[in-house]
Amino acid sequence: MNLPERLPIERVEDYHTHYLGRTADGRLFWAYHTFVFDKPYSSLEPGENWQQFRKEYALIHTFSSQGHYLATTAWYAGLTADVDQRQMEAKIEGWMAALGEVVFEDIAVALFQTQIDGITFGLVVDEEHELVSLEPSSTISFDEPWNGEYFT
Repeated sequence: MNLPERLPIERVEDYHTHYLGRTADGRLFWAYHTFVFDKPYSSLEPGENWQQFRKEYALIHTFSSQGHYLATTAWYAGLTADVDQRQMEAKIEGWMAALGEVVFEDIAVALFQTQIDGITFGLVVDEEHELVSLEPSSTISFDEPWNGEYFT
């Protein structure tokens, strides 16, 4: 697989890359919410409520102006059954306000991984399928021609 040095990511309003862009000082950012299952979804028994096993997170990743990973701020919101989506959105909005003046736009970043609560978050290579996935949960994935478009 021939990966780019920096993966282009297309901003799509009101979707997974809504909060994507550049700060006034040139840093890049990407904020979103995602989930991870405590118990594999495929192992749930008939009648088990999947919302009792899915953990919800809000995150913001920051990158240098050249797209190198700097840091992640994460907030564990709770299990899906107990989460108020408005709280998750408010958390992201607060992080956005703290960034100051921003421009929402496409970005390009190097692949990265970070551990939060023992879980890998980031843009992770999937050699078997020849793509890069946003982990955990493979929320979105990128593949050749590495033009910023993604699929869910």
